[in-house]
Amino acid sequence: MLKIKSRKIKAGIMLFIVPALLIYVVFQIIPIIGAVFFSLVDWNGIAGSDMTFVGLKNYIDAFHDPDVILSLKNMAKMVIVSVLFHTPIALLMAVAINSKCRGYRVFKALFFVPTVFPLTAVGLMWYFIFMPTGAFNALLQTVGLDNLVTSWLVNESTAMNTIVFVNVWAGVGYYMVILLAGLTTIPEDLYEAAAIDGASAVQRFFNITIPNLKPIISMCVMMDIIGSVKVFDLVFAMTQGGPNGLTNLPTTLMYNEAFKYSHYGLGSAIGILIMVICTVATFASNFLSAKVGKED
Repeated sequence: MLKIKSRKIKAGIMLFIVPALLIYVVFQIIPIIGAVFFSLVDWNGIAGSDMTFVGLKNYIDAFHDPDVILSLKNMAKMVIVSVLFHTPIALLMAVAINSKCRGYRVFKALFFVPTVFPLTAVGLMWYFIFMPTGAFNALLQTVGLDNLVTSWLVNESTAMNTIVFVNVWAGVGYYMVILLAGLTTIPEDLYEAAAIDGASAVQRFFNITIPNLKPIISMCVMMDIIGSVKVFDLVFAMTQGGPNGLTNLPTTLMYNEAFKYSHYGLGSAIGILIMVICTVATFASNFLSAKVGKED
């Protein structure tokens, strides 16, 4: 009877696991295997056309391609700026809202609103703001700062920085909500005891808030790195990688190479490169988080 019951339990477990596993294999594992295969061939992406096996040539070409190198530099800038600004700003906002100042519910909703919209819509909105005849240049002219008026998404010195700014603006609210949830798990007794001992608000922040939020902060940083590496729709909606590829990220370059220029093998190789970067970043973040946790 025990064996029969055990088999029924295992069958019930498998009944729930198999559909999810099937979806994962079909939409994750098989596409990855397909991308690895296509990255080793020279193919234009059209069914029925000639496909030539070239081995690692696509990867070698990618690392010798100035456009790929530039896209990796842009990605590095996106990741570094996002990590430096997303979590710190989100943490300060979360602490301010958690203090339940007047109107904190309204502020929480306003800060979270940008994360509700798709990045494509966000990109289009900021495109119309930063276009040469857009709202931002009109504002500068209105306040008498005509010398600052420029084509923000076309100028070589401002195009990528503008996209990075929009990415930071769009993501702060998301991490704020995560950190706000973490703040609610910290016992109020710790703050009260510290206040009785004479600790200032700044001291309580650095000695109670941050140590208790370290696991959540580490998770936010890891998510931020991976999310910044995979940004596509924001850049595509604002510049499509222009002007002249100056704002390309590996994701947009992958799309252009595969579907615009019919270099499907090179596009697949760039896709595998993105996957490797995300994997390495994930393991590195987990390693650093575990190391910090052991030191504490």
